[in-house]
Amino acid sequence: MTTPSDEPRGAIARHTAYLPHFWDKATNSRPIWRIDWGQPGFTQRTPPEPTADHRPTVLARSWDRSAPDGTGETWPYLRRGACLGCTWEGPDRRRTGEAVEDAHDHTHPGWRDLPALPPQQGRGWITHATNLYPEGWFDAGGPVRTLRTGIEKRHLPGAAPGGGYDLAVTPPRARQGTVITEALPLDYDASEAA
Repeated sequence: MTTPSDEPRGAIARHTAYLPHFWDKATNSRPIWRIDWGQPGFTQRTPPEPTADHRPTVLARSWDRSAPDGTGETWPYLRRGACLGCTWEGPDRRRTGEAVEDAHDHTHPGWRDLPALPPQQGRGWITHATNLYPEGWFDAGGPVRTLRTGIEKRHLPGAAPGGGYDLAVTPPRARQGTVITEALPLDYDASEAA
């Protein structure tokens, strides 16, 4: 991750610099880092409000660039975890989920060690989550970890109690057993069945 010295640093500064280009169709705003659409702090007309504490978000930019892993492939979109309370930015990532996790490593250290809960159901779920997680966790915008299967495995901004992220956790796979591929001989005597 290299940033020229004249570029703004941090989610708030980058998005503020991006806004004049958002509505100017004569300017190519694709290569400008900004807060990603739908992520905390995203605005279309006015600069986002900085937070007094560390809150996670995701920066994005659209352009073809060689992947930083040296494979030679190009990534049309790049993402970075970022903080709404300071100028911290994470490394370039291909997937939004990785950037979200980087941001949480900065804003809410220890989140990976918290228990994963079943998907939210009923009023008792929030009470259960609040009792399992550290005191004040959700008040500080902390994420909740939710077990999810199927195709919906995205991290959801604003879906945790207190407005933090609902971070998808894939349950561990069931233990793999030995598969028998040959038919076993069957000793069957029809006279015994009668």
